[in-house]
Amino acid sequence: MPPSKLSRYALYTASFLSVVSIAGHTQMGFEVVFPSLSSKLALNDAGAVSAKIGWLEGNMVFGIMAILFAKWAKFGLIGNHDKAILAGTTLYQIVCGIGFARSGIYKPVLSLFGVPLLAGLGRLL
Repeated sequence: MPPSKLSRYALYTASFLSVVSIAGHTQMGFEVVFPSLSSKLALNDAGAVSAKIGWLEGNMVFGIMAILFAKWAKFGLIGNHDKAILAGTTLYQIVCGIGFARSGIYKPVLSLFGVPLLAGLGRLL
């Protein structure tokens, strides 16, 4: 069954916000994360280098999710694999959002709660 109009709207919005999250995630890396690692990066600390690469690699997740949200907006969730991906990424983003909020870092929380909320609505509508 094709997605409803409301479902498509919610999923396309989640897709757009995932793309926007790439820019915000990169900005936060350069403004918050990388400066904290800079003294260790100068020493070629393996943990600091891995943290920087891992942070930037997180952008790939936002990109892949944007593609999947757009696909689901057009075709719906097809089969258990799509449902498992949606459930897993939703849980992951909510847990990360809680972690940021508990640390007093609120900038990414809207995206980390808003995108899965929209995706979940897209599934239910």
